[in-house]
Parts: sequence; structure tokens; C-alpha cells
Amino acid sequence: MKNLLITILTLSLGSMSFAKEIIRHIHWTQPPYDEIVMTTAKDFMKNNPNVEIKIQLVADADMPTKVRTALTADSVDTFAMPNMQSPWFMANETTAEIIPSAFGKNSVDEVIKMWLPGAIKKTGGFYNGKYYGIPHEMSNYAAWINIAHMKKAGLNPETDIPTTWKEFKLVGKILTQKNNGVITRNGFAINTKAAVFPFLIMHSLMQQKGLDWSSEKGLYESLDTTPALEAFTTFTNWATEDGIFDPGLFDNEREGFGNGLTSTFLTGGTWYWGVLDGYSVERKDVVPMKYPRFKDGEDVGGVAYGYCVFVAKNSKNKELAWKWLNYLESRPEKYIVHGYFQPRLTLDQSLAAKYIPNYEVFGEELKTAAAIVASPNLSEIQDAVGAAVQRVLFEGISNKESLSMLKDDVQNILNM
Repeated sequence: MKNLLITILTLSLGSMSFAKEIIRHIHWTQPPYDEIVMTTAKDFMKNNPNVEIKIQLVADADMPTKVRTALTADSVDTFAMPNMQSPWFMANETTAEIIPSAFGKNSVDEVIKMWLPGAIKKTGGFYNGKYYGIPHEMSNYAAWINIAHMKKAGLNPETDIPTTWKEFKLVGKILTQKNNGVITRNGFAINTKAAVFPFLIMHSLMQQKGLDWSSEKGLYESLDTTPALEAFTTFTNWATEDGIFDPGLFDNEREGFGNGLTSTFLTGGTWYWGVLDGYSVERKDVVPMKYPRFKDGEDVGGVAYGYCVFVAKNSKNKELAWKWLNYLESRPEKYIVHGYFQPRLTLDQSLAAKYIPNYEVFGEELKTAAAIVASPNLSEIQDAVGAAVQRVLFEGISNKESLSMLKDDVQNILNM
């Protein structure tokens, strides 16, 4: 009887030793990504035979809802999330902080230094003083200009590309076309009806003025300052005073630029080359350029965007989950050949220059890209900024009054 019990116990322990740890990962689906993610999971399981990675691929637009549902059901261990949605998950305490030992490091600071400076903040893995995510992809918005328009107007694209907002306004005036005083081609354009676009530009302008728009507190406290008024007025004046932008000419600035109805816009990434191919303007006639700066302002480019990956707070084995994510993000060279930039320091920068169009612009701007405000209320803040711009452009309200109203709106949103 004693030998039988020992045999049963031995078999039980043997069965237990072969029980696999399961990590359930949710990722958005995109053809170049899918194969890399799945292959990386297979390689991780090959190196860790006691682990099974189960991956659920989800449409990008469905990610927030799918992840929230999975978190409620405790059916997810790790997941990806874009920087505009990730603050909600961190603020609602659904994510686990980084565990340095899973990366073979002794501190969070050492983990942070595995990526480009500021990359985790810019891709949405930082909230309220703590780090919860690591970057999966990072990109940014740059300015674009029609060099064919420049040449026809007597400007030299080699020497006359604007580098300051003052130059941007002057070049915009030269490139704007009018018929009997009515603008027929904008020197600059932005979709003012969709709040996200004015918000993105205003975000960079404010940070160039030295204001902290990467946090709720910083954004709120900035709104009654002189630098904020200067940044806000710079933007609205393009339409109200400088005469380089008629917001009623068309809505979609990316389409307008592609069809030659505006000479510049400020919200295009490397992906815009593909978008441009669907319009009438040819690739040879346009170039991306760095965001202009204020002469005495901070060196800040367009807003950064991207994805981080996270560990669910309720995951049963958080250290293993972080080990999996570290492995997932250890192959930036696999992504760069598809034009997707992972800001891990192990990436050979010559590959980035080879595979990312105009990397001399986008790569340099990534170093100074503006970190978007880390707020679970980002959508509401974005709408409030858009409304502030509309009040000036369409209702004749002064910049100072509209900014004051914006501060009241943000206060109500944040319950400050």
C-alpha cells in the first residue's frame, strides 16, 4: 500500500511538472505584423517548453473594447494598446508595473534605457509617475509641403523650406492663391471639424512654448499663461489674420494636399506616401519636412504616436508575462523591413534609414517628438481643444476668451 501511494504521488508530481503555463495575448491584426508576432510566440515556446502563448488577433478599432471585456473576465495576460487609449487602462489600475528582473535588469531605470530616450512615455506606457508598458511601435507626425507649388511661386525648395513658424506664415502667404480676394488654394490647411487634428498641432505648439502638455495637471495649469496664448494665437491667426487658411474650402487636409488644394499640412506620417498615391499630386512634387519651431522655443517636433504592450494586473504569472513581452519586442529588425519602427536601442539605425522613407526627417523628429497627454479623459480634452479653436475661427470669440473657456472645460472634465 505504501509503495502504491508513492507511485501515485510520483505520477502526480510528474504530471504537474509537465503542466504548461498559459499566457493569453491580445494583439491588433495587420498582415506584416501577424506573421512576426506568431513566429515570435512559437520561438518563445520552443525556448520555454513549459509555456504556451495563446494569441488573439483583433481589428485595431476593436482593441479597447475587446481588451476591457477580457480584463473583466480575467481572460487576458498581455495586450497591445495605442497611446491614445492606453491611459484609460493604466488609470483604472488594470495594468501591472514593469518587473525589472523579467528583463534581466535590477531597476526600472535600467529597463527604460533599453529604448530610445522618452520612447515609453511617447508610446503610452507611462502614467502618473509609473511605467506600465514597453514600446511595440513608434511613429510621428511631420509637416508636408508641395515643392512644385514652391517652384512656381519662385521659391527654392533647397533653401526656402520654412524652419520657424514665422517663416511658415510667410511661405504660406506666398503659396496661398486667391481669386477676387477669395482663397482658392490654401497655403496651409487642417480639418477643424474633427477635433483631433487641431489638438495634435496645438499640442506641439504648446510644448514648443515650454508648457507641459504631457500630463493633465500640466495642460490645465498652462491654459491661462502668456506662452499658451501665444501658441494658441499662432494657430488661429493662420485663418483669422494671416490669410493662409480658409477652413471652409474643404474638410480633409490630407485629401486637399493630395489634390493640390493646399500647399502644406501638419498631420502626415510616413504612411502618407501610400495615401498620396490615391490622389492627383505626384510623389516627386511633395516632401515631408520637420515641424517648424518658435525662434526662442523648445526643440519639439510633431506629436508621437504608437503602441505599447502591457501585462494585466490580474495575470497569475506577471514575471513570465513580462519575459514574453520582452522577447516579443526584441526583434526590431523584423519589423523595420516593413517600415515599422520599434525604438529599441538594439536596432541597427542603418536599417531604419534604409526602410523608412525620409528617415532623415522622421527619424530626427522622433528624437524630439511631443509626448501626448497621458489622460484617460483624452477624447474629452481633445474635443474641448477643438471647440476652443472653432470658437475663434467661426464665432468671432477672442483667443484669450476662448482659452479661458477651454480652461473651464478642462477643469470640468478633470474634476479639478
